[in-house]
Amino acid sequence: MHYVTVGRYQVSVALLAVLALAVPVVLAAATYLWAIRTLPFSVEEPLSITNFPASFNTHPGQNETLNITIMNSANVVYVVTLAFRLNDTTYQQSYVMFSNYTYTIVSGTNQIQGWVKVERKAPPASLQLTIEFNRQ
Repeated sequence: MHYVTVGRYQVSVALLAVLALAVPVVLAAATYLWAIRTLPFSVEEPLSITNFPASFNTHPGQNETLNITIMNSANVVYVVTLAFRLNDTTYQQSYVMFSNYTYTIVSGTNQIQGWVKVERKAPPASLQLTIEFNRQ
């Protein structure tokens, strides 16, 4: 086996060859370890309802407007539809009709309007109205 004298020491040429090959590989791997970063990533809902009526009262035969404010925090235009649902489906199917609009929601604050029409023959009722917002 061949040796090289380094100062007062004799070092194997084979060991020096292994070190010469291993050091660049270890340094390259360490460089990539320092170049990798992991960070939290989340996709947030861009639309939020900022203003809507706390209650909704009407009379048989009337058509009432429902004013809603939607904030779009993204720089993207979205399309929104509203799905209206009363907690009494029979009453809804028999006496109530809701708007069926598609709304274009641009970046920033958007005022939209829906409507509800109650048939003249509708009996008085105390119900709950649920409005589902669907972003497309």
